[in-house]
Amino acid sequence: MSNSIPISRIEDFLSTFWISELLQPQQLKLLAQLVKVRHLKLGQILWLQGQRVTHFSILFCGKMRTVRRSLSGGEKLVSTLIPGHHFGLAEMITGATSAVTLIASEPSTILVLDLKTLKKELLSNPDISYRLMKTMARAIFSLTRELERASFENVHTRLARLLLRNPPARRDPLGSAGAAQKISHGELALQIGVSRETVSRVLADFKRQGLIETGYRCITVRDREGLMSYVEDYDQW
Repeated sequence: MSNSIPISRIEDFLSTFWISELLQPQQLKLLAQLVKVRHLKLGQILWLQGQRVTHFSILFCGKMRTVRRSLSGGEKLVSTLIPGHHFGLAEMITGATSAVTLIASEPSTILVLDLKTLKKELLSNPDISYRLMKTMARAIFSLTRELERASFENVHTRLARLLLRNPPARRDPLGSAGAAQKISHGELALQIGVSRETVSRVLADFKRQGLIETGYRCITVRDREGLMSYVEDYDQW
């Protein structure tokens, strides 16, 4: 590990995400000084499912995925992490092992803080500890909502929600009507727990309606309001 990123840039980065709700400006500045920078190569594993977690990490740049593996060797993509996502905090504090394997989907940089430093510098403050509990409670409610959606939403709604939520990888060269997402049909299938063939059929339906355009490992949203109608129908129901 090496702090190859200016502290001022780390502080600016942290101030744009959820952690700024926990800390006062001086505490945020202190955190920026305490974190270590770690660079991950494509495909590098941060930790394995069942492994003890010793660090709290925040994704600074790149993309990572969390994968759940069964005893029979089956694998399911649980989530895709983008800059600002954090991981390992609950496991590190409680001593629980990781429920997932974390893998770098592309070259990535994470900000890392060990438990000893976290306890000494931040969790010793009761106000920060209370706000941290509120943040973790919100995360639990969010996960509960995701489980509900996975159980009751149809594939069109789940896929529409995912396309609306995923950030674009680059601006669409054809103009400002849409932004391209760099993702394959197989990756989408893993994220919503259906077959690749099912995803391909639903994407073809969206394309016929003019909601999206597709290319090689690339999807461009053309009509966000049209996709949103699938999500709103479920939320109103």
